[in-house]
Amino acid sequence: MSLMVISLILLFFTCLSLSFIEDRLTARDKVMIYLILGVAMILIAGLREVGSTPDTIAYEGMYYAKGSKLALMLREPSFNLIVSVLNSFSLGVSALFITYALISVPIHLSALWRMSKFPLLILTIYISYYYMMHEMVQIRCGVASGLFLWAIYYYVENKKKYTLLFILLGTFFHYSAIAGLVIFLFNDKLPQWQRIVLYSLVPIGLAVYFTHFDISIFVPDELGGQRLQKYRELKEQGLEDEQAGWMLETHILIWMNIVLYYASIYYHDYLAKHFKYTIIAIKLQAVGLCFLFFANGLSSVLGNRMNDYFSVVSILLWTGAVYAFQPIFISKIISNVLSTFRFISSILWYALALL
Repeated sequence: MSLMVISLILLFFTCLSLSFIEDRLTARDKVMIYLILGVAMILIAGLREVGSTPDTIAYEGMYYAKGSKLALMLREPSFNLIVSVLNSFSLGVSALFITYALISVPIHLSALWRMSKFPLLILTIYISYYYMMHEMVQIRCGVASGLFLWAIYYYVENKKKYTLLFILLGTFFHYSAIAGLVIFLFNDKLPQWQRIVLYSLVPIGLAVYFTHFDISIFVPDELGGQRLQKYRELKEQGLEDEQAGWMLETHILIWMNIVLYYASIYYHDYLAKHFKYTIIAIKLQAVGLCFLFFANGLSSVLGNRMNDYFSVVSILLWTGAVYAFQPIFISKIISNVLSTFRFISSILWYALALL
């Protein structure tokens, strides 16, 4: 068992244990613990070796490759800037991982601290899956997702200009973040007709997903059809298979999120009274599922990556679900059992992905 895996296990179970007693901690102690855990998360994500997690080899190639002007244009400005600065100091690829961890982890932790009365519990939920996926695999998307959490925070606080700012800043780190602008179509109401639409999304989406129907054939060339055709060609040639990630058929964590999605819709009135991000999180989770289901026929990579970006809101839905049971201590037990299951599943999947 590698040092990285041991560190992850110690980090997770330390945070999980502390989440049970955070109500009895002083504000100062809670802040200190949160900061110490944050430093540990930066070190674990930043000091990993090439080959220790999926995508590290690809990032090593991107870091040292000279690349054409076209390749540089296709990469986000932040990545090119970071690589240029690090190369000017003759630093190795490890510096890239450290840099992204130093940027992404504080963004996530500061947003989660603001969004929950139980910061150590929500941190446990975050570490159980999204920390490993974003800070240790999809590091560019990880920064964008952290900024998206801040965008959601300000949207619910009715400070829309900050929402726009954080989404646009996210596109500087990952172009897909521009899709986050869809949040401006939503409000914090969930009338009957919207619940019917949200309920029907999964069965319709599964039918499209498993029949591999490519809905992009209806997109005119003038609206990006030619670019979409390139995705189809990559899929037909099998060039996207290694990047597609964990497929839905075996992705138990996505199925858990689907169950959570339905439960959150059903109990939305009660949950929203205790956790004000519930309604927006449900709708954004629905957007992520739309990408997962309806983009699969075109590109599994596109569908999975966009679902990963939007499904960062599942951290909020799992946190809101804590209010479903009383007393809160019982809810924390249930939440932490589920987080432990997600954590073990994530560790096993990343281990298998490296075989």
